[in-house]
Amino acid sequence: MKLRKSSMCLVGFAVLVLSCFTASASSITDGTNDIWHWTQTGTTWSWVGNVGNKPNIDITEVSYSVNDNKITISLQVSGDIQTSDKVVYWVFYNSTDTQYWLSYTNDSGNGFGMKGINFTSEQNVTISDGKLSVVLDALGDTSKVDLWGYAWEYTTTLGSQTGEWWGDWAPNEKFTHDTGTPGDSETPGNDSSPPEKKTPGFEVVAVIAAVAIALILIRRHQ
Repeated sequence: MKLRKSSMCLVGFAVLVLSCFTASASSITDGTNDIWHWTQTGTTWSWVGNVGNKPNIDITEVSYSVNDNKITISLQVSGDIQTSDKVVYWVFYNSTDTQYWLSYTNDSGNGFGMKGINFTSEQNVTISDGKLSVVLDALGDTSKVDLWGYAWEYTTTLGSQTGEWWGDWAPNEKFTHDTGTPGDSETPGNDSSPPEKKTPGFEVVAVIAAVAIALILIRRHQ
């Protein structure tokens, strides 16, 4: 009887200890050869879908996991992670009260998390076998609300009259530009205005980067 009671106590204690550690994980898989390609020459532009010649930005999985109050955010491509100022990788994970993201471009990576005025950041982004990862302190609730990522490559800066751009989203539903049926092309004729979102995502990147830099500077001067 004493042995049985002792065993029950040990089991109860183990359950209690394990319950003190949060552990969760989620991932989104994405098919290959689903790149969108945008090109412009003068006032003529076109969208083409289902491009399969860009494995280095072709996302196969976006994921996050939480263990011992640490959150790991990752992005996997079918090729290799590229170090270039014209290739960008991003992951977003929004919980019920916190926003996290991972970015990498031109041999510079950063992870960031923000809950109200509290934030966490990490520049140690690892690359292994076509996978980007960063480990951050978990802030607030870590239950999944929204998880997605994208990668793009371009040939010229915004505003150029000639250029090309390729992008992939995971999941694909996050690509919100009205492109019609994949494979369609459009020529606006005399209309000198290119599509409203030539390179979707730049607006988001600019805002988030500005907020992250401001918060880091504030913390350093406190």
